[in-house]
Amino acid sequence: MLYYHLRKHINHYPLFFLIVAIFSGVIFIASGCGEDEPTKVVYRGRSLEIHLEEPVIVESMAFTDNAGQHRILRPKASNRQLALVNITIVNRTSTITPLLIDDRSAQLGDRRSDRIYALDPFTEAAILESAGPEEGKFLPLLWGEVVLERNFQATGYMVFDVPKGLTLSTVWWNEADSIISDFTDYQRKMK
Repeated sequence: MLYYHLRKHINHYPLFFLIVAIFSGVIFIASGCGEDEPTKVVYRGRSLEIHLEEPVIVESMAFTDNAGQHRILRPKASNRQLALVNITIVNRTSTITPLLIDDRSAQLGDRRSDRIYALDPFTEAAILESAGPEEGKFLPLLWGEVVLERNFQATGYMVFDVPKGLTLSTVWWNEADSIISDFTDYQRKMK
């Protein structure tokens, strides 16, 4: 019965159905675009909101510090890698929230095994004489003292020196609020 009605309308309005088919195809193609963009997850605590992007695995990370020195971070051993997580902390409720973002503010790891604390990029990075590879690609760094007024946010990368093979599925945030955040679509093991 449905087929009969559709067939009848297609015969009378072929241009309309052609436009609908083309429009549907464009929407389908557009929905597949941007698949290389990182997936973001959002979690709320009592006073803060945390937005995370999936970890990015790199062999090294180069940046310029506040004094203008070129620096590079590398894993501490050959069986480790750097995992960079882009984190946005949002204050939606408190008048002012002071944060001290340091090596104890966040952990990255697997709920069933290891948790790795964040790495202090300024004390752990080696100084270079010239710009390192892809210098500044992962900036700003989320580190140090930050004062968040209501409806303001701080965004940046946090660096973790993680063992190869560790499943990176969860971030534990422990500064001014306790928030446990899972990457629901990111359950892959690092190689």
